[in-house]
Amino acid sequence: MSGEALWEFTVTGCGTSHGCPMWGAPALWSSDPRDRRRRSGAFLRGPQGQILLFDCGPDLAHQLTDPYRDWDGVSYPSRCITRCDGVLITHDHADHTHGINDLRHLNRLMRGRSIPLYGHNLHLEALRRMFAYCFADGDDLYAGASPALRCVPLADGQPVEIAGLVVVPFPMSHGTAGRSTGWRCGRLAYCTDIKELPASSERWLSDLDLLVLGVLRDAPHPTHQCWDEALALLARCRPRRALFVHLGPEVRYREWAARAPAGVEIAYDGWTTRVAA
Repeated sequence: MSGEALWEFTVTGCGTSHGCPMWGAPALWSSDPRDRRRRSGAFLRGPQGQILLFDCGPDLAHQLTDPYRDWDGVSYPSRCITRCDGVLITHDHADHTHGINDLRHLNRLMRGRSIPLYGHNLHLEALRRMFAYCFADGDDLYAGASPALRCVPLADGQPVEIAGLVVVPFPMSHGTAGRSTGWRCGRLAYCTDIKELPASSERWLSDLDLLVLGVLRDAPHPTHQCWDEALALLARCRPRRALFVHLGPEVRYREWAARAPAGVEIAYDGWTTRVAA
């Protein structure tokens, strides 16, 4: 990595749509703080302070306030996120997008500067329908109150520079839930909510320093990869490191970390590293 720009990558939420552990399910409860998982989220921080978010799920305000999960809850959260240069949308499901309203506070902190949302047009149009007030193009109805957000559709497989980082969106199968978008960012790829990787997308998972991969549980699932499916994908793509995210409430960090093969790590909220751009 000598001479290459390094970006920080941090996981702010590695749980699933219902959160982990789930209330009302005492059999799934865990006392290990690494099993307390906010819903899906992560960010890249650039050498000039640029921030690119992966998705904007319903726990976004907590993730931005306490991204490393080390805040004492009393003093000012000095490591909070106060800037966003773009949001890389993987798909439009609630656990990945329904914190969109909390981007409004970043708009305030950035003195009204707009925040672009990048992704597949199918997902961006769904967000425009669900959260029309966030994208009130030329409409003064919510002036001064709504987030200043704008949609930027991107074509699959076409590199684009965002905030100084070249990124490439590529299609993935979310099983019976449709398509999701994976993101190649320098030597990192972010692939949450994946069931299968189309052959045409495998090129974007070659020569990776870090593959961030959604792995729900041990048992097969119709819309997410299980443990064995994930290991099979790693055998094909051979990243130098892999990080399992989007972990189900039955997953115990200690147990999975103990049996993970060399080069594979299990995420927890606040997990962080540096990657080459």
